[in-house]
Amino acid sequence: MSPFFPEVDYDDARTVRLMLSRLIEPDDRLFAAVREVAAPAEMLRAILERGWSPPDWPAHLVERLEGRRAGIELKLPGADPMADLAAGAAVGARFLIPGDADWPASFEDLGERAPFGIWMIGRFDHRAPSVAMVGARQCTPYGALAAAKLASQLARADVAIVSGAAIGVDGASHRGALHAGGATVAVLACGIDRSYPASHTELIQVIGQRGAVLAELPPGSRPTRFRFLSRNRLIAALGMATVVVEAAVRSGSLVTARLAAELGRAVFAVPGPVTTRESTGTNRLLCDGAIPAVDGPQVLAELGIEPERSPPPRSGERTSAPHSDGRPNAAHAGVDADAGMRRPDTPSAATEIDPRAMLVREALPTARSGRAAEVLTLAAETGLAPAEVLALLGRLAGLGQAVRTGGGWALGR
Repeated sequence: MSPFFPEVDYDDARTVRLMLSRLIEPDDRLFAAVREVAAPAEMLRAILERGWSPPDWPAHLVERLEGRRAGIELKLPGADPMADLAAGAAVGARFLIPGDADWPASFEDLGERAPFGIWMIGRFDHRAPSVAMVGARQCTPYGALAAAKLASQLARADVAIVSGAAIGVDGASHRGALHAGGATVAVLACGIDRSYPASHTELIQVIGQRGAVLAELPPGSRPTRFRFLSRNRLIAALGMATVVVEAAVRSGSLVTARLAAELGRAVFAVPGPVTTRESTGTNRLLCDGAIPAVDGPQVLAELGIEPERSPPPRSGERTSAPHSDGRPNAAHAGVDADAGMRRPDTPSAATEIDPRAMLVREALPTARSGRAAEVLTLAAETGLAPAEVLALLGRLAGLGQAVRTGGGWALGR
């Protein structure tokens, strides 16, 4: 028995999985092989008790485990399930394991590569349709606009948007879903009590309030390149399909697409200009058989999802059909169909018309946060040119949606 844990209740499934999550890196291939022949409790006992292993374990697995023992035992002093639960609770997170009501059932498709458990802030309906959206961090303005528009259209049809909370395509996808009032899920490559990247701290907080934030790693864990790659399998598993918006030839987003295909999920790619490196990977995906993602209605049709239907008008109300190209009619866009003027009671009308304004608006800090974002910061966040950002801020300010404060800009009240 390990000197750090003289008594362990191997019948307590949650404690066992908490400890395994602390001792074993996500998607460790050795322990994926061990899980084919051993239950989690047996795995933990083999780690904690030197020389113990079930008699039916293959000899090569026992030998490989012994070769890894020294490194794993270095983590034992930090393996404290109660401390991890307390750290999670401090940020409003709970640790879920298979069998819990909120456990995403799609993780089971990963088989031995499924997480031992998942930390979750907020909640989402894991039985409802969901689409993963991934792409370049240094995306082009085209990529940011395409991601925000597509995510917004899918979210309006009650499709949850799953992404990784990174800058670029991830952030644009989350914001597009939030802007549409839909659900979005962020899967972190660090502990649930950390926000990475730091510039998305507020965005991640909003996602936790209006959707869910997930993390496989225990609290306090920092992000590393390997952890980003292992996180991709969770994003792929959570979506019934994966959409790659922009990706260079050597991109982690293409890894997510490959994992999605291996799981039997549909893979979409947004066609991009042949002149930009950011679209090289997505265009090659299309050549390899990925489904073109043109807009939300088309993606919904490919997935066999009925678009959200508007409720029938009440007696005496007028209604009109949307345009044939899927754009909302004047009434839905916040415009008086008779007078041709914008209605004053629809503050988000401009962002419905111009998705660039939506991107800028969603990137603004709240006024009560005491922070202000400079134009160059907003340009880096949205992928738009500074001159464009400034012009859009002027338009948002005219609608009361943006205010100049503290040398920068914030959301209007």
